[in-house]
Amino acid sequence: MNATNFVKTFIEITPTKKDYQEKAPDLDSIIDILVNNHKIGKKNVHTDVPEKDAILDLIFNYDVSSLEIQNFKFNKEDDVTENDNFIFVGWEEAFPFAISKQTGEIVETDWGTPDYIVNYLAKDQESFLEALIELEKLDQKRLFDSITDEEEDEVAKKIQSIIGGEKYQLYQ
Repeated sequence: MNATNFVKTFIEITPTKKDYQEKAPDLDSIIDILVNNHKIGKKNVHTDVPEKDAILDLIFNYDVSSLEIQNFKFNKEDDVTENDNFIFVGWEEAFPFAISKQTGEIVETDWGTPDYIVNYLAKDQESFLEALIELEKLDQKRLFDSITDEEEDEVAKKIQSIIGGEKYQLYQ
């Protein structure tokens, strides 16, 4: 999934304040936070990024500074850094996630030792974005509907397939 398709799909599935008020009124005190965590805006200046670099395209051409999907947050454009092995593009809780320069995989690294891989997240940038959409759909299903253990297992299998198999752990 490229950045444009990610943004389009994410906007289509994003609940509005009214959705939260109607479907989850018990969350009234945090609805504004939830809505703000789902904002994506188009930047005024376009940066040419190769299509295969979907995450970099997303960061450089869209404002995803407040976007949070489960525990995943993207860096601001100015906070994208790199070393010899990785391009650091976001955070999953306390751990940075990055694009491996050698393999193109999305990995989670240790914040104190940035060259140490804590976890492999996805086989490539496109599959990572596609899996984030599935995680967002899952969160909404949990919040607004009910989900059975069987349905949750099916989502887990789908996400595992998207990200590239058992080597990768994006969803727990």
